Amino acid sequence: MLNQKILVTGGAGFIGSNLIEELVKRGAKVKVIDNLSVSEENVPFLKKLGVEIFVEDISNFEKIAPLFKGIDGVIHLAAMNRAQRSIDDPLAANKSNIEGTINVLQASKINGIKKFINVSSSSVYGNSKIYPRIENNETIPPHPYAVGKLAGEHYTRVYNEIFGLNTLTLRFFSVFGPRQRPDISYAAVIPKFIDNIVHGKPIVVYGNGDQKRSFTFISDVVEGILLAYKNAKAKGETYNIAAPEEVSINELVNEIEIVTGKKAIIKYEPPLQADPEKNTVDITKARTKLGFSPKVSLREGLKEITNWLIENKKSSKN
Repeated sequence: MLNQKILVTGGAGFIGSNLIEELVKRGAKVKVIDNLSVSEENVPFLKKLGVEIFVEDISNFEKIAPLFKGIDGVIHLAAMNRAQRSIDDPLAANKSNIEGTINVLQASKINGIKKFINVSSSSVYGNSKIYPRIENNETIPPHPYAVGKLAGEHYTRVYNEIFGLNTLTLRFFSVFGPRQRPDISYAAVIPKFIDNIVHGKPIVVYGNGDQKRSFTFISDVVEGILLAYKNAKAKGETYNIAAPEEVSINELVNEIEIVTGKKAIIKYEPPLQADPEKNTVDITKARTKLGFSPKVSLREGLKEITNWLIENKKSSKN
């Protein structure tokens, strides 16, 4: 990555800030486009790394297109994420996740970007009953966020096939780790559970807690991105990036109890809308073609994020 000029959309977020830290360590020169709609907390950290930050929205093509000039590669993370957020405001989700993605692709095309990585989500598999999740399986997106991610995948493919842009898509599965905060709207389940358990507050488990997920630690996700970026043969492909170990929400709670040394107070509530019972993943393609091999176990990852939350004194508002 030495001297690679890389633009990261959504780079001020949880995944983006972890990715950029590693990019800078490996000698890349990084620009960030982020509208800072979720948080500005990582901005000082990124500035210390020497990163250029442009506070713009990817839905505004005229504003963002000039920022792609002189860039070697683009890693597209920016999105209006979380299923419930998109259900609450599908028009905003469409503007960010579909219009925003085609804007980023078009800006990459006209500026001659050499490598474009689109970040998608396991939610595109949605309500499909075909397991495990393999890249060429059916996709039945269950909510506007997943629809937007799948549309972004197709636009990414089309820009490769029609316009010759060197693109690929990575589908992430339940990413967690340091800098993932419990004190934001629609906070992810792991930091929220840890924070509540540590502070003796109830946690909410939707349904019976038997639904299963493949939780993937952030350092493994970052390594997957870098492997994909450096692989010249990955053009036009889609890859699952995940830790294949699958645990139920009840098992996750038990693991957090072990790591924190505290007992959870659990409130069971009705299942969430469009929440799949499991999301079993196959990463054979990423293993064989990218050399991707996740290294961090769930318990190891939980220890790291717990230590980060305690050391940084993060606390949820709930």
